[in-house]
Amino acid sequence: MTSFGQTHWFSIVRRANRDAWLFIASFAAANFIRFGEFWRMDEFVLSVGAGAFALTISGYIMGLYSVEFRGGSRFGAHVLLLASAFTLSFLVSTVVGYVDFGTRIGRGFMALGAAISFPILLMHHLFMFHKHRIAPQRVAFLAESPDEMVEYLRFRDVKPRGIEIVGRIDVRGAAPTGDLLGRLKHVSKIIRQHKLDRIVFADVRMEQENTRPYLRRLRYSGTLCTPLINLCEEYLQYVPLHLVSNEWLLHSETSPRELYFRKLKRIFDVLTSLTLLVLLSPFLLLGVMIVKFFSPNGPLFFTQERVGRFGKTFQILKLRSMHTDAEKDGPQWSSGAADRRVFPGGAFLRRYRIDEIPQLLNILRGEMSFVGPRPEQPSFVEALAEALPFYEERHMIHPGLTGWAQVCYPYGASTEDARCKLEYDLYYLKHAGIIFDLLILLDTVRVVLVGGLKKDPQRPRYTPTLVPDMLPVAEDSDQTDKAA
Repeated sequence: MTSFGQTHWFSIVRRANRDAWLFIASFAAANFIRFGEFWRMDEFVLSVGAGAFALTISGYIMGLYSVEFRGGSRFGAHVLLLASAFTLSFLVSTVVGYVDFGTRIGRGFMALGAAISFPILLMHHLFMFHKHRIAPQRVAFLAESPDEMVEYLRFRDVKPRGIEIVGRIDVRGAAPTGDLLGRLKHVSKIIRQHKLDRIVFADVRMEQENTRPYLRRLRYSGTLCTPLINLCEEYLQYVPLHLVSNEWLLHSETSPRELYFRKLKRIFDVLTSLTLLVLLSPFLLLGVMIVKFFSPNGPLFFTQERVGRFGKTFQILKLRSMHTDAEKDGPQWSSGAADRRVFPGGAFLRRYRIDEIPQLLNILRGEMSFVGPRPEQPSFVEALAEALPFYEERHMIHPGLTGWAQVCYPYGASTEDARCKLEYDLYYLKHAGIIFDLLILLDTVRVVLVGGLKKDPQRPRYTPTLVPDMLPVAEDSDQTDKAA
C-alpha cells in the first residue's frame, strides 16, 4: 500500500507527466494545423519527445513541481523559471530535429508548436501554483490533553501550504472556544458541517478504548484518519524527531524496499558512479589544480575515518579544502564554504561539491551509496547518539554521497542542525526507492548549480525546544585528515 509520504512523490511525477503530454499534444496540434493531417508526425516524435523530457527534468530542477515547498515565492518568479525551462526544451527539440538534415523540423512548425504549448503550460502551472489556496485539504485535530494541544498549536503555527487547519475535536466535551468544533462522538456531523478531508490524532489515541472505535469507524467510512507523524511526512517531507517511535521505525520496512536496497540500489550505484567519473573528470582535474595553486604545501587528497552501514568504519576520500593548520585552535564546528579555515579555492570546491567527487571511488568499493545519509566521524556519531534519539538508525543503510538531508538543509553548524538533518534522514529511510533517489539526484544538480543551500528564516520548522550543543567535532571537518 502506498504510504502517505510517497503520495507527494507520485504527485510530482504526475505533474511532470502532464507537462510532457501537454508539450507533445501541442506540437501534434501544430502539425495538424500546419499540414491539415498528422503527416510526417513520426519524424517529429524523437525531437518533440526529447524536448518534453528536457522540459520535465529542467522543470523539476528549478522547483516547478514542488510549489508547496517554495516558501513565499511569487507566481511571477515561477513564470520566469517556466519560461527558462521551456526555452531549454525548445532548443533541445530544435537541435535533435536537426541531427538528421533530411527530416529537420521546419521553422513554421516549431514556431506554431511553441505558440500553442507555452500558454497551455502556463495555465497548467497557474493551477498548480494556486491549487493549495483554491482547494486546500481541510484538517481537524483530535486535541484535548496538554501534550496534544502543544502539538496542535505548533503545527498550526507552521502553516504548511496545501493544508487548512479548521480546528480541533475533543473527547469529553470542553467549554466552547473559537477553534473547538465539537466532540468526537459527533464526528460524522462535524465532518459534514465543516467539510473536513482528514482527522489527525496522536498515536496514543489508537490504544484508548474511548477513542479507538470512533477512529476505526472513520477509516472504514472513507474519511482520511491518520496519526500526526503521517501528516508531517506528507506535507513537511521530514519526520519531527519527537514524534518518532520504535513502532514507526518497525513499520517503515517493506519487502520491495529490501529488494531495492540489496540489489537494485547497488546496480544503480555502480553504473552511476562509473558514468560520473568519466563526465566529471574535467571538474576533478580543475579541483586538483585549485588545491595545488591555493595550498601547494599540503597533501592533494585526504582520507578520514567515517561510520558506514551497521557501524562499520571506512576511510572516506576527498579533495583537501582546508589549510594544513586548520585545527591549531582546537576542534571546532565547520560551517561549510564560510569556514575561516577553508582556503579561498577550497571555498569554491565546497560550494560546488567538487571536493566530494573522489567519493565516487568509495561508492565503487561498496563503502558508500550514491544516495543516503552523509557519513560522519566516529567521535561525532558517538556524541550525537547520546544527544539525539534514533540517531544510529542512519546506519541501517549505506551512507551516501548526496541525500535528502543534503538537498533540503544547509551545512550543519550545531547539534540542532544535526537534529534537523536526522529528521530528513529518517524520512528517507522510510521512503527510499528508485523514484525518490532519482529526484534527489536532480535536487542535487539544483543545489550544485546555485552553489549550496541557505536557511530560510521565513519557514518555521515543526520542532520542540532546541537541543543544546555538546559535540566535540564538526561535520566534514578536516581536523583528522591525512594524506591519501
